[in-house]
Amino acid sequence: MSKEIIGRNHRILVVDDTRAIHEDFRKILAQPSAPGDPLAAAASSIFRTAKPTLARLPSFELESAFQGEEALAVVTRALAGGRPFAVAFVDVRMPPGWDGVETVNKLWSVQPDLQVVLCTAYSDYSWSELGDRLVHSDQLLLLKKPFDPIEVQQMAAALTEKWRLTQQSRLKIVDLEERVRERTAELERAQAELAQSRKMQAVGQLAGGIAHDYNNIVTATIIQLTMLRQHPDVTPAIKAIVADLESMEQRAASLTRQLLTFSRRQVMHVAVIDLNVVIEHLLKMLRRLLDECISVNFQPAPSPMWIEGDVGMIEQVITNLCVNARDAMKPRGGRLTIAVAPHQLEPGNLAARRNLPPGPYVKLTIEDTGCGMDAETLQRIYEPFFTTKDVGQGTGLGLATVYGIVQQHRGWSDVRSQVGQGTTFDVFFPAATAPATAPAAARPPAPAQPSSACILMVEDEEMVRQIVSRALKHKGYRVLQAVDGEAALEVWKQHGAEVDLLFSDMVMPNGVTGLDLAKRFRGERPDLKVLITSGYSVDLAISDPGQHGDFAYLGKPYDIADLLALLEKTIAPGP
Repeated sequence: MSKEIIGRNHRILVVDDTRAIHEDFRKILAQPSAPGDPLAAAASSIFRTAKPTLARLPSFELESAFQGEEALAVVTRALAGGRPFAVAFVDVRMPPGWDGVETVNKLWSVQPDLQVVLCTAYSDYSWSELGDRLVHSDQLLLLKKPFDPIEVQQMAAALTEKWRLTQQSRLKIVDLEERVRERTAELERAQAELAQSRKMQAVGQLAGGIAHDYNNIVTATIIQLTMLRQHPDVTPAIKAIVADLESMEQRAASLTRQLLTFSRRQVMHVAVIDLNVVIEHLLKMLRRLLDECISVNFQPAPSPMWIEGDVGMIEQVITNLCVNARDAMKPRGGRLTIAVAPHQLEPGNLAARRNLPPGPYVKLTIEDTGCGMDAETLQRIYEPFFTTKDVGQGTGLGLATVYGIVQQHRGWSDVRSQVGQGTTFDVFFPAATAPATAPAAARPPAPAQPSSACILMVEDEEMVRQIVSRALKHKGYRVLQAVDGEAALEVWKQHGAEVDLLFSDMVMPNGVTGLDLAKRFRGERPDLKVLITSGYSVDLAISDPGQHGDFAYLGKPYDIADLLALLEKTIAPGP
């Protein structure tokens, strides 16, 4: 029922077997009251209008029925036409058909909100009897014949207004119930997202912890294999075997890096980049990765879409999603669409409840026409090692890596998919302002003479510490070892003046971190060089260099060549 009908419904049905009664009702109700008449003043007093003397009662729209059966048909027809009656005046005695009480019950069976006035010249029923026989007695008034015109007008005015207010109240209740349903659905979605977020956080902590410990093993193995391959007594056949082992270890290192990325513990080298340009540079490589039966459609934004991010990580997000789309479109192929567009996150939006600030974002959309996913699969797509591919066809870390990178960039992702209808990933990154100036050219490193330097190596993993120390000594470095932060403080007390570079793990037992050591030693020796290493790359936020000065960073696992190159660069004096 429309609000317009509710606001102006003055439709009244008169049900009486005497035609003269119908004429009387028309004379009383079908003409509007004149300004200043007693009835208008009385209505104004009842409804508290501002100017009683100017109030006018409405002209009511009347229809007639002479028997109960006819009244039921008229009410039913009016409801079907969207023009219900607000009030019905019903005579009690209407032979030979239904009496007034039965008629009212029939009318209420099709229109329960109808306001009713029972008209009678006899005491046919007591009020208690009427209450027992009528189902909605709270919508009933009695009018004794012969009736006073003023009383009829007052009843008509009051009951049409009551009907209007009742409808408005019901509309408000319906609206409130709808809001409650929507809010309940939103809360259920938020609870599901929170549960999923907590699960992903727990899995991420587990994955990060495993990767951290495994990195130490991989680091020691890689360095040992490198030293073995470079040994002069190793035969070519053994070198080939060692090279194969090194390749396997690099694959293991790649897996740990993906786990660290998922757990948001991978270092970021942040710059302001245009996502349009990143994708344009990546398209050639992507087309090589995709099958010839897949067409690629790139839809860049019409203007630069600046974000703050790690170019390599953003490229990995795009590549992983495109490769996932490729696999979903095998073997028949299909269409892959990559689009970039601005997006405004409004306050109160569902995504804003993910602790993301409202404001401008950049949306990356990757859409395929592949096989799609069911609801159960969608719930698990970001879990590490979860895959729907055949054994040997995937690690289950592609989308987990996407999840970690997007989270680390303070963004979020949405996915829509149906079986047989393809999949759409929407990835959102906070928008950034365009860079003011081009970055300054890098200063060429000065010649270095690192082989005579003294290094204080702090590493709680015995195997890593011994292997790396032996490799550094083999290259001419002098190495002082410490098993943790407290031991390093003791070594510093005795040899602090001799140390040229602190090479420390970040997280160690006993509560003293590599960063704590660096700050303390720098307080005594501002010229001390610092190189921090960790299996948790995010332990040192290189994306904020002002926080840690000019500390260098080396993520685990690393090989001896990377370590030596970084040591040379770090120890080398400036121009």
